[in-house]
Amino acid sequence: MLYLVLMGFLKNHAWLAKGGKYLAYFIGLFIFAAFVNWYQAPSIKDFAKQSSIEVTTLAGQRATLNTADGKKTVLYFFAPWCAVCKVSMDALNSFVGSDRLQTIAVGLDYDSVNELKPFQEKVDTPIYAGTLDVQRRFRVDKYPTVYILNGDGSVAHVMVGYTSRLGIWLRTIL
Repeated sequence: MLYLVLMGFLKNHAWLAKGGKYLAYFIGLFIFAAFVNWYQAPSIKDFAKQSSIEVTTLAGQRATLNTADGKKTVLYFFAPWCAVCKVSMDALNSFVGSDRLQTIAVGLDYDSVNELKPFQEKVDTPIYAGTLDVQRRFRVDKYPTVYILNGDGSVAHVMVGYTSRLGIWLRTIL
C-alpha cells in the first residue's frame, strides 16, 4: 500500500522518479523488516524488571551482573553457530566505555564454552556464557536477540535478528 502511494507520488514528480524508486524500495524494505522484528520479538508488557543477570565468565567463574545501576544496558544474546550474530556483533564496540550505557554479550545454545572464545577476539564487549535459565528468563529462542534495559532494569526495547550501530543507538536514546 505504502509502495503504491509512493510510486503514485513519484509519477507526478519526474525528477524524483529515478532515485525515488530506490527510496520507495528502501522504505518498503525498512517497514517490512520492522514488522518482522515486531512479530518475532517477545512482548515486553509483562516483563519484570531485570536488576541482575547470573552468568559465567569464559574462564568458568560465576558472575552476577548489575543491570539496574542507573545506566542503560544493552544485552546481546547470541549463539556461536549463528551467522547473523557474527556479522552484527561488532556493533557493540561503538558503545564500550560509554558513560550512559553498558554492553553485555551472552552466549547461549553452545556445547562448550570454548565455542564462545573466538567471539571475544572480535569485540571489546565482555562476553559471558549464559545458562538455560537465562535463556528462559529472557525468552530467547531466536538469535541474535538484543534487549535494551533502562537504568532501573525495566525492559525498554527488544530486537530480534540483525541490528546495526544506528539501530542500537536510536533505541538507547528513546
